[in-house]
Amino acid sequence: MGETGSGSTTHVKVAADKAQETFAPSPVRSRKGRGISPVRAVAGYVSKTLGPGELRVAGAGTAGIIAGLAAAILMVIRLLFPEPVGMGDQGDGHRLVCSLGVMNVRPWDYTAFTQYLYPSWIPHQFYGEGCGANGSGEPYYSSQLLFLWLGKLLTPILGWGPGLDTRAVGIVCCIVFGLLITALVNVLPGRISFRVLIAALVTGVMADGIFADFFVSPYSEPAAFLGTLAVSVALLHYWNASGPRWLAVLMVVLSTVFTISAKTQTVSWLPVIALALLWQPGTRGTLDGEPDAVERDPSARGNAPKSTAGRGGLRRRWRTLVLPATAVLVIGVFSVAFIGAQPKRFSELNLYNAVFVELLPNSPTPEEDLRWLGLDQSFINAMGTTVASSRSAVYNPLYHQFAEEISLGKIAVFYITHPERLINMGERGITAMLTPELGYVGSYMESANHEPYEKERRFPVVLGLFSAMKAVPVAFVGVQLLTILLGFAVAVRKRSAIGRLAVVMALGCWLQFWAVMLTEGQSEIYKHMIIAGFMAALCGPLLVALISILASDPQARLSQKRRARRSKAQDRTLRDPAVSA
Repeated sequence: MGETGSGSTTHVKVAADKAQETFAPSPVRSRKGRGISPVRAVAGYVSKTLGPGELRVAGAGTAGIIAGLAAAILMVIRLLFPEPVGMGDQGDGHRLVCSLGVMNVRPWDYTAFTQYLYPSWIPHQFYGEGCGANGSGEPYYSSQLLFLWLGKLLTPILGWGPGLDTRAVGIVCCIVFGLLITALVNVLPGRISFRVLIAALVTGVMADGIFADFFVSPYSEPAAFLGTLAVSVALLHYWNASGPRWLAVLMVVLSTVFTISAKTQTVSWLPVIALALLWQPGTRGTLDGEPDAVERDPSARGNAPKSTAGRGGLRRRWRTLVLPATAVLVIGVFSVAFIGAQPKRFSELNLYNAVFVELLPNSPTPEEDLRWLGLDQSFINAMGTTVASSRSAVYNPLYHQFAEEISLGKIAVFYITHPERLINMGERGITAMLTPELGYVGSYMESANHEPYEKERRFPVVLGLFSAMKAVPVAFVGVQLLTILLGFAVAVRKRSAIGRLAVVMALGCWLQFWAVMLTEGQSEIYKHMIIAGFMAALCGPLLVALISILASDPQARLSQKRRARRSKAQDRTLRDPAVSA
């Protein structure tokens, strides 16, 4: 009996061993003998240390708060110490800030007050056309007024007297920027180190003087910069599909409305926001890039009750179509209302500049262009002038013809029928975008013992990169195309929100670019291109994130971990004596 039992046990062990060998996973082939290339080694090191890892979206907690606080403090130090720096006013600041009942303390001579930064604005009561759009007194609206109003409240608290000091506005902008960095770290996917790295790169972009100096200025560009970051954070939250859906859509709407109302040119955001809202994210409750339960097991859809499936389909249509489409409609209605509320004087100036500053001076046949536009040949004398010039077309007795014939739509049709002119216009625009430093206004206060019109360059990272690409403009275009291509790759293959954001940011940059070229033209083009330049600079951190995601291949790592877990589960099952018997 003992020998029989022993033999039975031996047969059971042999059968279990054979079963384990049959179902055991095949060994992974080793690459030790092949060697590792330097590029692969560097990519592996970067992937392990700074790579995103699994594209899981989770709260950053303390890390996000520390990152935002550090960004805000560094920006304040960068702008105010050891001496304040900012962006001098060339005259446009008055039309916006005067609505707060303040007047700039500066020299009256134009050449004198553009040489230095004059941050102090004292209380003053304006009457008639003394405030608003130059020449008409129409009120000028911008979301930047919110930061200016907060700065006015903060100015006496900081001991800078009554009224408004733009240094206080700079502090407000730095605080808002820190809050946005905290939010950015929380909505980015991947490891904390990866999120902090991308947030640090974004901070580096914002800290460049060509952008940061606008914080201490009376201009509306800070609202456009911070609004662009707010839209990016809101879109990432929307695509991550975490929390109530209506709240995520509301955040996108509010941030977009704030950005569009910063300047009239930022209405160009509308098409890409419509694309972003209708470009649906992954299913709620899953990893960014991981399929949901129905996608993993299509048969699960058929097992659901019909009533539940019907409610699920209705809810899915509401989340993926009705709610985003309604948001796009709301943003579109607001954009039309905002443009309609802007001073009519601005529309006239934009059309004038588009014809007499941009179209005619850069034309090989200006007489033929005038005939195409339906204008009298006498307008050729106003070519290359502005409204304020002594040879301005406003002094032409036939100027009413310009108001009747010229519209933005007609100018757009002209360029569509003359595509070769668009190419030349694009070349001039790219050159202007890569020349973002405004050399005609100073960065320092008059009491700081600096030369007139001197520009500060404490952190010229973006300025250096743009200046280098200015020698080869095709490189700039190539970087933008690479961002779009890699963004599509990450969005489709990895199903990551960062890929979608990269595509939206690059496309938004070019829409902003052409919005400026078709309206403002050559009239102060360097300042008007600064928003498009900021969006182009943000493509840098996004490009780093895209390359890191593709190099680290988090999806492959995730699949490998799943296979390892299944293999361990099979081993435990096969080692179970009851199963073996």
